[in-house]
Amino acid sequence: MELQGKVLNRALGHVRTDEGRDPRALDWDYFRVFTTVAREGSYTRAARRLAITQSAVSRRIARLEKAIGARLFDRRTRGVDLTSEGTRLLNYANGAELMLARGVGSVRESANRIEGDCKVLSGDGLGAYWMPRFFAPFLQRNPNIGLKLFTTQDHAVNQTPLFDLQIHYTHPLAEDSVAISLGTLHFVLFASPEYLVNFGIPTACKELRHHRVLDLTSRLTDKGSFASWAGLDHDAVIMTNSSAILGETVRSGGGIGLLPTYTSALDQRLIPVMPDLHFHAPLFVCFEREAGMKPAVRTTIEYLKEFVFDHHRMPWFSNHFVPPQKDWKQVFETCLERATIDESRQCVAAGN
Repeated sequence: MELQGKVLNRALGHVRTDEGRDPRALDWDYFRVFTTVAREGSYTRAARRLAITQSAVSRRIARLEKAIGARLFDRRTRGVDLTSEGTRLLNYANGAELMLARGVGSVRESANRIEGDCKVLSGDGLGAYWMPRFFAPFLQRNPNIGLKLFTTQDHAVNQTPLFDLQIHYTHPLAEDSVAISLGTLHFVLFASPEYLVNFGIPTACKELRHHRVLDLTSRLTDKGSFASWAGLDHDAVIMTNSSAILGETVRSGGGIGLLPTYTSALDQRLIPVMPDLHFHAPLFVCFEREAGMKPAVRTTIEYLKEFVFDHHRMPWFSNHFVPPQKDWKQVFETCLERATIDESRQCVAAGN
């Protein structure tokens, strides 16, 4: 029976060892002392580097040799030399140190890496024309964040329970919701050059009765659509609830429509008409407090504030109205480049 037990233990990969030689019972500090002695070539210098006594070094090496069952060092007049067994153990110890360092680095990187999803709801105009231009730099900065993007035409409905972030024109009503100002959207009339050649340039509201007015049904302000807000006495020739449809119809020469002033930064073909006739809508990013605690959501909020809606560098998001300017396209390209340049600097820093 005893013989069968020994055979069974070996078949299972277990080897009986004396208690003093069981490698699982070894103090890992023995290997720290061993590698230091091997690299210093001296018990005295190793003790000095480890800030312990030479006798403590000697005791730990002796215990390690006893546990392993092999002599690790040959003593010399001016220090010690590794034996063949010591050299073999040092190779394994160096490998273990390297693996441990990689493990620490991996855990540290994982702890510092921001991961997760962020569900964002915005108006279809911002969602189709403005925000996507900043997604590539965002994904370069945050490769482990997944954006889930949705659009809506009804900005009055609070849908923060369904989405992490909601970008709209009103403060949230729920007590546990937070609203952070992103700036202000300003709106003026735009038309294509082809349209203005065919129909002329209006200079007053009353002249709009002779033009093809395009209108949006969503309530940008408490005054309703543009037609009712401007006091027009006729219906718009095209009515839609989609900012994207409105914008594309204006671009194609279908009529005059109210668009955000950042249009001038994206498409200088479109011409602002009657810029003195304008209105604004405050822009907020809203979220529930619990959602705002998630790292991926916090990172997205900071990116929106610093790059996508930078009202300090982008005059079209300023809190006071600035008429569209010819240099806005260049201003926009500089802001977009800033996000990309910052990312390239981060990559260089990471490489160093």
